[in-house]
Amino acid sequence: MKSIWVIFKTLFFIGIICIFAKSWQLITDGFRLDKLKSTLSNNKEVYSDSDDIHKILDQEFKYLSKGCQTYVFESEDNNYVIKFVRFHRYKIPLWLTVLDFFDSYKTKRLYYKEKLLNDSLKSYQIANSYLKDETATIYVHLSRTDIFNKKITILDRFKRKYFIDLDSAGFVIQKKVKTFEAILTKNKHDPDELKKLTNSFLNTTFSIYQKGYINDDYNCVKNSGVLDDRVIHSDLGSFLKKDEMKNKDVLTHEINRFMRYFKKWSDKNAPFLSEYVDEEVKKIIVNL
Repeated sequence: MKSIWVIFKTLFFIGIICIFAKSWQLITDGFRLDKLKSTLSNNKEVYSDSDDIHKILDQEFKYLSKGCQTYVFESEDNNYVIKFVRFHRYKIPLWLTVLDFFDSYKTKRLYYKEKLLNDSLKSYQIANSYLKDETATIYVHLSRTDIFNKKITILDRFKRKYFIDLDSAGFVIQKKVKTFEAILTKNKHDPDELKKLTNSFLNTTFSIYQKGYINDDYNCVKNSGVLDDRVIHSDLGSFLKKDEMKNKDVLTHEINRFMRYFKKWSDKNAPFLSEYVDEEVKKIIVNL
């Protein structure tokens, strides 16, 4: 009986610890500095507008949100965001590295994680090189350099300060946007404004297509934003090169795939908009 009681108390305390750990993770979004630790290669990067970039990075940045691929911090002047790559998500768990009898599975997971990282970094490079206007991208830093020689100050949700070495970090700087979903919801009873937002979103999306790229994002509503009344693609992690975009059949298939989450939103909140999207897409494709 005594041994059962000991086991019960042990399990109880383990449960309490697990609940506390999970609660803390939810409160902090799981942010820790070690999750930003990278294995980026060395490279001497050269970029334009260096003075402007340094001015942006002279500010403190406070915690804003967590994305699938990055932790996001906003600048003091509320005009910019810096997104630090969450490199930990591209690593296999510790237990898998020490258990030899899982070698086959470990090899598959290593390949998957490496491909995921390479695809993400390639997507950031596409945004920086070809889609700055469509994504409000200012600068992308994806290798170890010696061009900054400074640390940036960031604050977490509890206003605790951390100092990040910019030369060794992987990050993206973008103009801060309002979330597309929030703006759509705010204007869901205003048909004219919804049409303007829809047209802007379609124009930006087709601009990306005409440059030979697609956004393989699964949720275009959640991962887009509004800047100066223009809708942009704010999530940079899913861009792919696709040479067939001059083919109208391929183009039609791709825009219908990409807009399916937009239509889910419109079907629920503004049903007329789904039909409007189809009509506008047809007009754009005919005129290409």
